[in-house]
Amino acid sequence: MAPPSILVVQNAQWEGPGLIEECASVVGLDLAIARMFHRQGSIPLERLEKGGFVAVVGLGSPSTAYLPETNPNHHDLVELFKQTRRRKIPSFNVCYSMQLFSIVHGGKVAKNPAGKEVGLYKVTPSREAESEPVLGGMGPFVTLQWHGDIVERLPPGSVHLASSEKTENQVAVLDGIHYLFQGDGQAATPRMVRTWLRRDGKWAREGTGLDGSRLLADVGAHEAYLRNTYIRIFSNFLGLVLSYS
Repeated sequence: MAPPSILVVQNAQWEGPGLIEECASVVGLDLAIARMFHRQGSIPLERLEKGGFVAVVGLGSPSTAYLPETNPNHHDLVELFKQTRRRKIPSFNVCYSMQLFSIVHGGKVAKNPAGKEVGLYKVTPSREAESEPVLGGMGPFVTLQWHGDIVERLPPGSVHLASSEKTENQVAVLDGIHYLFQGDGQAATPRMVRTWLRRDGKWAREGTGLDGSRLLADVGAHEAYLRNTYIRIFSNFLGLVLSYS
């Protein structure tokens, strides 16, 4: 019998699941990755409809959530996020996927008036997060950020869970099972940050003054902390998934 599967939607070749894959493996969950950057990439909506996945993870993208023309898979992703909520399948939506999931369910996304947030930033949980299953007990933590847009207004019914200096809506949850994470902590390893700088460094440096060498050195120096912090967060989400399914 095949192990339970998590559907992971990968929207860019360099933005893979990273630490998410490591966490899933530890608890015996298989990842079914829909690689949407390939021409043949497709989202298995029929399998999702039939209950073939215990959770959905949506990753980031260089596309703009409020400009459908920037992503050829926009309409498929919209259908995925509608179906995920309709079928009450727990989800973990990162960066671009957080933003598009929010738009689909009545939120609003806009360019961040504070400018791009790229690098390692502190995230501070809200009071509502104190007794929450994923962020409860975390306290303030530092994680990787790589975005220029923000969720300006969360979907109706969402619970705000954390903020950073530049982004009010860093973390939120909808219906108690759909998590919205602006940060890209799954990629906070030297290998992945090196790849992101190579593939998306031009965008990251424009208007930010980002020193890529310094960022890479900081990630390397604090790798254990960054890894353990994200593993704790995502493992908490997987615990929720296993108790829910």
